[in-house]
Amino acid sequence: MIYRKEGAVVRWENGVLVRVSESGVAIEEGERFECRPEGSSRLAVDPAGVLALAQTIQERATPIVIERLIVTHGVAEHECEGRRWREETQRFHLSLTHGALRALIDATPERLDDVAPIAAALSRAATVERTAPQRLRLAPHVAAALLPGLSDVARIFQTAGGLDGYGKPIVATSGAPWPNWYRPSYRMRPVRMPLNVSIEADSAWIDDALPRALALLAPPAGNTARVLIVDGAEVYPSTIRVERVAGVASERFWYPYAGGSFGAEMVL
Repeated sequence: MIYRKEGAVVRWENGVLVRVSESGVAIEEGERFECRPEGSSRLAVDPAGVLALAQTIQERATPIVIERLIVTHGVAEHECEGRRWREETQRFHLSLTHGALRALIDATPERLDDVAPIAAALSRAATVERTAPQRLRLAPHVAAALLPGLSDVARIFQTAGGLDGYGKPIVATSGAPWPNWYRPSYRMRPVRMPLNVSIEADSAWIDDALPRALALLAPPAGNTARVLIVDGAEVYPSTIRVERVAGVASERFWYPYAGGSFGAEMVL
């Protein structure tokens, strides 16, 4: 099986604009996998959108210190076993610091509204770790980051839409073995995993009065995560472990975690 990719990316990283243009090929024959570059790409990306998005994020993060901001816009054309497809991606990674706390955000331009509330909460957060409340809401991007690790405690399923790493349609399904493949780069062999992950719940009940886990303070480990909790006038760090899900809002938002994850307001 032969896979080819041609692409171009513009990346803004802490004030430095980087342009990458390349093409490459990957060959799979049973257990054998090899890959190599094939030169530059004819594709190009206008940096104007990346620069504008970086400026907007910096403004919304005020007054918090931005430790790291990466904004990317990429286009790619793929070919595999006679199938050809094109994709375009726009994403950002943001790391905000306040004292010893660090809030992490991975999102798309459609979720810019996540930035300002997190920055505002972080600016008034206590640094002493506290025990999380028994009942808690998760903000959509926190839920999205946790979803890939919740298969043992919740009904996780793959949402249909788009194409996988071999150019085959991503189909709606639940449970392993997952039918589709994730290919983060032509330099890596695709792995079978759920894409466009979402969650089923018996209830869409959300209690807006509950304390809310507003931001991640570290990448999740399975069903456990260190988060920033907003409880009325108090803001503090805590570690949560998701062992049951009581409700999931019907409105969902896509985030670039693992092979894609649909986050929603969630009650534990």
